[in-house]
Amino acid sequence: MVDFEDFADQLQQEVVTDMAESYFGDRKNLDDMMSAFANMVEEFRHMVLKLSRASATLHHLLLDRETAKSFFIALDIVPSCIPFSDDPPRLLLDSLPFAFTGAGRYQKCVFRAFSMFQKVADEYLNGVYYDDPEFKGRKRLTVHYLRLKALCDHINEEVERINSNMSPSGTLRYIKEMNPVRAKQEKLIGDTCLSEGCTIDKELAFSPIDFDALGLPVVQDLPPLYKVKGVISEFCKEVYSLRKDAVHKAMDDLRD
Repeated sequence: MVDFEDFADQLQQEVVTDMAESYFGDRKNLDDMMSAFANMVEEFRHMVLKLSRASATLHHLLLDRETAKSFFIALDIVPSCIPFSDDPPRLLLDSLPFAFTGAGRYQKCVFRAFSMFQKVADEYLNGVYYDDPEFKGRKRLTVHYLRLKALCDHINEEVERINSNMSPSGTLRYIKEMNPVRAKQEKLIGDTCLSEGCTIDKELAFSPIDFDALGLPVVQDLPPLYKVKGVISEFCKEVYSLRKDAVHKAMDDLRD
């Protein structure tokens, strides 16, 4: 004859075990994701420095922020989506390019600086593929801004789901309600508050990641040099004709 009370106890134990595994498993997975995300951000910091240096070199050649903003507007690029670095310029070239005129040399300097900045910005935004050291013939993609942003959004969705649907108080309430006799006894002697939003929920709640607080620069996808070379050439001619001395000084600075 089936012992229904024993069967009910066994079923209750299985349900409680499944709930505990799900609750703690999901929290552990979220902890692991947040830890991995933090490591990826730190790994990515070198790209922020690389972007800053490339930006500083181009902007130094463009003389000042107003001229730089006009430069990007001429290329149909939103200036607010370009990081303006206060770092000193870094020469990214082995030597300044040769040209028969000062204007020609200035154009070539800006060509090179823009091309370098565009390539670094593309790597920063979209990553680059490299050979997987563990699996021959397989490629991997470096950590990049868009991947970090997407991962941050996913983690924050998980934070919202677990905080809302798997709160500690809600889980404990559900488990206690499976034993109504014990729940009634604990209520009579003044059990700990397990209402939604109580202290235990606040103490154990996950905090979402503030992506903006990471300080990662925003940068627009930039066109390759060959698409905007004509526009850059005309822009450089105008700047050179108006501010020849400042242009020569900027080029000389990169030579040091």
